[in-house]
Amino acid sequence: MIAIAFALEFESAFFRAKHDSRLRVAIWLLGAMGPHAANKLEQRLTQNTPKLVISAGFGGGLQPEIQVGDLVIGQNFSDPGIVSRLNLGEGWRVGDVITEDAIIERSADKIRLGESTGALAGDLETAHFARVCAARGIPMLSVRCISDGLLDSMPVPANLLLNPETGRPEPLQLFRHLLTNPSAVGGFNKLLKNAKIAQTRLAAGLDELLPQLLRLK
Repeated sequence: MIAIAFALEFESAFFRAKHDSRLRVAIWLLGAMGPHAANKLEQRLTQNTPKLVISAGFGGGLQPEIQVGDLVIGQNFSDPGIVSRLNLGEGWRVGDVITEDAIIERSADKIRLGESTGALAGDLETAHFARVCAARGIPMLSVRCISDGLLDSMPVPANLLLNPETGRPEPLQLFRHLLTNPSAVGGFNKLLKNAKIAQTRLAAGLDELLPQLLRLK
């Protein structure tokens, strides 16, 4: 059995809607971000031991060539034997992913991080998931779809967009922020559009990978 671990429900929405339940694949919705999600993954692994965990979700682009909708294999947190046997189509990138403590809100900070690390994408969970899987001897594959590019800054404060512990937005505070900052509405609408693109592309990417992964011995 392969387990696909999503930190947040909306990252998984399109994939879950079209998932073939006959496949030997479990979808784990953890409902938290960062280390909180890793704790929930650890709880899942006390009950089930998959042959592979796929850490799947969104990421922010850290290099100029990485665009919204691109799919990234985080090679620094993925089993190299599995990565070497994948046949990746157009739209895939293979490179490092870096895990940060919080969402990077400013484009300038993403640029600096990309230049200093060479990583293709940043996220909040991959390194934590890798630690949990390594402790149990379970191979992992990191799959991230880019939901915001290098030059995209967050149009609203990250803590209003997503509560770190619940992985859900703060609707009332978010509404108030947009009401009092109308210049942020356009950026917020773009963020939602990009998230839908990432949902669709992540689902398609997982559908591309799963038949290959299920055949691996």
